[in-house]
Amino acid sequence: MTTVNVAHARALDAPPPPQLDPTIASLRRAILGSHYEVHERVRAAILALDDSPCSGTTYAEEAHQGAPLLRAVIAKLGGSSSEISADPRLRGRLCEWAAVAAPHLIPVLTGHLDLSVGAITALGNGNSEYQSELAAELDDGRALGLLALTELGGTNGADQQTTATWDSTRDGFWLDSPNAGSWKFMPNIAASSARIGVTTARLIVDGADEGVLPFLMRFRHPDGSLVPGLHIHTLPDKSWAPMDHAMIRYNAVFVPRDALLGGDWAVMNPAGHLECALAPRARWHRAIGMLGEGRLDLANAAAAAARAGLAVLHQYTSSRKTGSTVMAERGTVRRDVVSALAAVTATSILGRALQDMRAGSAAGDPVQALWSMIAKPLLGYTAHTALLTCRQRGAAQASLRVNWIGDWIGVVEGIITAEGESQVLLKQAGLSVVGGVDITALRPRHQPPHLPWWVRMLVEREQVIAAGVRSDNYSAAGTAIDIDTAAIELATATGERLAAAAAFTASQHAADQTARAVLESAAAVFALERIYARGGWFAAHRQLSPRRAHAVEAELLRHRRVLAAHADQLVAAFEIPLHALDAPMASESYLEWWKDWTKWPSSVFGRPLREVSWEVAG
Repeated sequence: MTTVNVAHARALDAPPPPQLDPTIASLRRAILGSHYEVHERVRAAILALDDSPCSGTTYAEEAHQGAPLLRAVIAKLGGSSSEISADPRLRGRLCEWAAVAAPHLIPVLTGHLDLSVGAITALGNGNSEYQSELAAELDDGRALGLLALTELGGTNGADQQTTATWDSTRDGFWLDSPNAGSWKFMPNIAASSARIGVTTARLIVDGADEGVLPFLMRFRHPDGSLVPGLHIHTLPDKSWAPMDHAMIRYNAVFVPRDALLGGDWAVMNPAGHLECALAPRARWHRAIGMLGEGRLDLANAAAAAARAGLAVLHQYTSSRKTGSTVMAERGTVRRDVVSALAAVTATSILGRALQDMRAGSAAGDPVQALWSMIAKPLLGYTAHTALLTCRQRGAAQASLRVNWIGDWIGVVEGIITAEGESQVLLKQAGLSVVGGVDITALRPRHQPPHLPWWVRMLVEREQVIAAGVRSDNYSAAGTAIDIDTAAIELATATGERLAAAAAFTASQHAADQTARAVLESAAAVFALERIYARGGWFAAHRQLSPRRAHAVEAELLRHRRVLAAHADQLVAAFEIPLHALDAPMASESYLEWWKDWTKWPSSVFGRPLREVSWEVAG
């Protein structure tokens, strides 16, 4: 394959950064966390891959780059996928840095680490030769892991149509696709290389429907050939994040007894009967808990991509002048960038806090799964909005793939779309207040007892909507049209309250006084902009008097000014290695970058341009 990359060779051996000033160090700790050695180790491994957006390549060529990059990064981080998968911080940072600097790796990463390797760890029986053999091939990257969950007729949870019929004479299961709606849709399996992963199917035992459960299987042999009975059809290209997507049709694909991934709660006994105390429809929800790990990793990866986009845009607007004024000082740029910085900072802090909580919690914790259901849409949509701001304020320069922003938008598009419509997650999270876990009781760790009035307004909105959902009164959510959309509004309100509270909490624990002010302003701008945008709701519920509305505007303006004044320090805390991206917008001088790229002379007829006088014929 020929790859024509318009970027220069990336400067991986850049000089070490100067000693951080106390403000940047404090901001960095709030945004990137305290386990900085993991951050540095993973960043070095990802930058060493030297992956970047491509020019002159086909979609299929780019889609095939993920597997070798996966093997390379596994080797650089110790050689074991299972060890990476078992460490939430290591795995999470790997996803984040892949989103920033390895655009061909991130699309395959969580499918391998979270949904294949992680599924075996969480749901395997621990003593199966079959499971151990497949796990070993995944462990060093000889086989790429995937999840075949979504069906052409929709994901549909416990109503999936693919079947796994128990055969006592063969001591295993026959996988079948009974109709077009059951065809597995969009797993990355079209490329002819080893593939191992998990498929979901409705278990049929002696004619009885036992519910939807996960099954571990080989899809492609080491030589790339399909297993007997498996049929695939390559799908058309996506408009972002190239992957070798295909549809799958099962026609009597056999998998052995140990293919069933039911942990110790769903087991085929020696007599060929399923032993499981859960009701059939509940089995799906228990099994699919493995998605929680991937959801949080993807959420934080989206936030990381947004931080990178903002760092590139900040560098460009700080060096490009329009007239005698740099772009960063123009109101047409500054207000939008400040809003994006606030939103990405607040959601990044929340994502990091959840990662730390996950590292200290038991696998399969239902509360942690709920956090992930809220975080993935919140961080994904926030990152997407911020990156669109970067794309639009960067104008023509930002439209070029060499400047990375388009690829980061594609990465986040993929994250938002992974496992289907993200609003479904919000709906499920919102409905949990009815007989489930009360999401309004979720709190960031170490949250102070007294919150600013702008966070309390978000709390009040959340509580009113929650009361409406509990009483089946969806009008409490304002423009909701039914209980499902009211639940979406509730989960959205919860996520916004959590992000604002997490950022404010971080401000109260920052060691540096300036960092405290910057973090508080990020929390305030994030919260106040959401209040301002929902002014109609707050007014309708008598929570926004004219006096309070003026206070919202005044405080929003004040805190935006604080962020604008400290944008350099905030972006520096993101620690995006602009030198390694080697892009014109990321360079100290985009003009010099393009001059070096073209290799055009800087003179006319042997004389420097500055010495040439120009006459205009009149």
